[in-house]
Amino acid sequence: MAAKEVLLFASSQSRDISLYPSGNSYTLFLSSPMKNIERVDLVSARVPNTVYNLTSGSGVLTVGPSGPTTVSLNPGFYGVYDMATALTNTGLVTCTYLTFEGKFLFTSGSPFTLTINSSELSNILGLPMTTTLSSSVAGPTWPTYSGQSLLVSQNIVNTSIGELIFLDIDELRTPRHVFTGGLKYDKRQSYVTQLTDGSGPSRSFAPIQLDVSSGCMKNFEENKDYKISVFYPEPINSLQRLTVRWLDINGQPLAFNGLENNSFMLRLHIRAKVMEPTEEENELERRVSELEIKRMVADAQAMGAADEANREAKKKTRFGKWTVVLMALLGLLGYVIFKRFVRPNPLVDV
Repeated sequence: MAAKEVLLFASSQSRDISLYPSGNSYTLFLSSPMKNIERVDLVSARVPNTVYNLTSGSGVLTVGPSGPTTVSLNPGFYGVYDMATALTNTGLVTCTYLTFEGKFLFTSGSPFTLTINSSELSNILGLPMTTTLSSSVAGPTWPTYSGQSLLVSQNIVNTSIGELIFLDIDELRTPRHVFTGGLKYDKRQSYVTQLTDGSGPSRSFAPIQLDVSSGCMKNFEENKDYKISVFYPEPINSLQRLTVRWLDINGQPLAFNGLENNSFMLRLHIRAKVMEPTEEENELERRVSELEIKRMVADAQAMGAADEANREAKKKTRFGKWTVVLMALLGLLGYVIFKRFVRPNPLVDV
C-alpha cells in the first residue's frame, strides 16, 4: 500500500506574539498529531530578505590624516549607490561608484587616508580591514579629477550577504546535509566534512538560496528552485508541534527587522499500516474458530467410533469361524461313534 501524503502549512502569523515577538523563532502546535512520518518535503517557503549587510555601523571608518575622524553609519542593507551617498554626506570625502569597474572612487581636494574598522564595510567597499590607505594625486587617466587626491577600491565591491539561509525545525532535523570547509582532514583523505555535531545550521531541515535583492521576498518553490526531501530511517512516531527557527550561514537567528511574516508548506509522507480488524470482524473470526474446533472434535469422535466398530466386527468374525470348525469336528466324531458302536457292519460274522 502506497504511503499517504498530507500537506502541512505553517505561518509565523499563527504564532503567539507575546511569547514569540520575532518571526525568526516560534513554536506552532498541530491541530491533530501526525504519526508514522517517513519522509518530509519542502513544497514552498516565503521569507523576506531583510538581513542587513551592515549590522553594526558604529565607528566603521576612520578618515585622516590630520585630525582623524571616525565615521559611523546607520545599520541597513546598503546598495552601492546608497553607500556612496552615505559616505559623501559625511563631508569628509566624495564617494562615487564606478559602474564600469564595480569599485568605489574616493576623492578630496586634499590628501587623505582611509582606515576600515568593520569587516562588513570592508566587504562592501572592497578595501582591506585595519589597513591605513593613503590617497594619491589623480594622474592623466583621471582627467575629470585633475589636481584632486583620490583612492580606488582594491577589490570589486560586494553588497550581498550570505548566499544561504536555513529553515531549522527541531522535530524534523536531519544529519544528511554535507558542507565543505574547515579543512578538517579525515582518514578518507577528504576535506569534505559532514557537520553532524549539531553546531551551526548543519542539521537544519532545509537550506534556501537567498537570491533576491534586499527588502524583497524570497518565494521558494520545489518545482522552480530545487527539491528538498528528508528521509527518516525510522519513521517519526508522532509529530505534534513545529519548533521553527530561521538561521544565517553561521547558525545565528536572522534579523527580520520588523518584517516578521514568513511561511512554508510541507508534504508529509505517512507510512501505510495494516488496518486493525473491527469488532464485527473479530466476532466472525471467533465464531469460525469455534466451528472449526467443533468440527475437529466431531471428526475425532466419528473416527473413534468407526475404529471401535471395526474392532467389534473383527472379534465377532473370529468367534464365528471357530464355532464352525468345532461343530464340524463334533459332527465327524458323532458319525464315527455311530458307525462303530451304535450300528456295526452287518457283514461281520457272529
